[in-house]
Amino acid sequence: MVVGALLTLVGMIVGFGSMFSGADELAKYFLSLVPLGVLTVFTGLVTVVLTEQKQEG
Repeated sequence: MVVGALLTLVGMIVGFGSMFSGADELAKYFLSLVPLGVLTVFTGLVTVVLTEQKQEG
């Protein structure tokens, strides 16, 4: 989940920064990492929830 959050954060910061500075090709690359980061976070969250040990008591 941490890797996905970092991918999303870096993709948004660098992507929007390069878009506003005029480097459109670099912006496209980094902004395309954002959905991959969100998907990674979601996959990690689902994995944690589904493999959680239930306590008896």
